[in-house]
Amino acid sequence: MIFRCQIKIFILIINLLISINVFAQDVNIELRAETWDIPRHGEALLEVPELSSAMQKWMADPQQKIELRYPGGEEGELWVEELRDWFVTLGVPSGVIQISPGSNAEDVINIVLFKR
Repeated sequence: MIFRCQIKIFILIINLLISINVFAQDVNIELRAETWDIPRHGEALLEVPELSSAMQKWMADPQQKIELRYPGGEEGELWVEELRDWFVTLGVPSGVIQISPGSNAEDVINIVLFKR
């Protein structure tokens, strides 16, 4: 009887640790250049699924940081600066946003939400 209780508690602890690990994983959203190629204003940007998803995930836990990984070069820098400005305009504090080169493609900005 005690042994069964210990096994149940052990299984419960394992499940809890697994679920914590699942929820602690970074969120990576790809914003493609073709998606960004729209007339940009607040309402239109909130209809972009990638941005809407990033904002919803950040608002669910504002303690997260947002890293914008952009393609290198001047064009990538201009794009990521504009995207960062839009995040700030939409209510994300600028101190939460980090930018760094190194997206996974020339036409993609990776929006990574993480908790550290």
